Amino acid sequence: MRILLLALALTCGAALAQTTPEPEEPSVLPAGEAQEVTFYACTACHSTAIIRRSALTRAQWDGLMDWMVDKQGMNPLEPAERGQIVDYLAQHFGPRAPPRGRNPFLN
Repeated sequence: MRILLLALALTCGAALAQTTPEPEEPSVLPAGEAQEVTFYACTACHSTAIIRRSALTRAQWDGLMDWMVDKQGMNPLEPAERGQIVDYLAQHFGPRAPPRGRNPFLN
């Protein structure tokens, strides 16, 4: 039984490894003035998944730009373009509001 499960796991893993993700388009990000410039600047290095699951303040997004330039080798953006991107990210991927109401699973 263990051998069967191991073979199944290896087969499924190999099949998953062979699939390629669907190419992303700017529309995966929320509509906004800097949607396309943000999409193309960011997806030059990574998918939008990391952006879409983030919830950072404007200052944190701005600092992240510095980190990507200093530590990840990203080409520095022109100040106006960087400002547009940081504003867009802060507006659409800023800190999330805490859930409303009492959580019945917490004491």
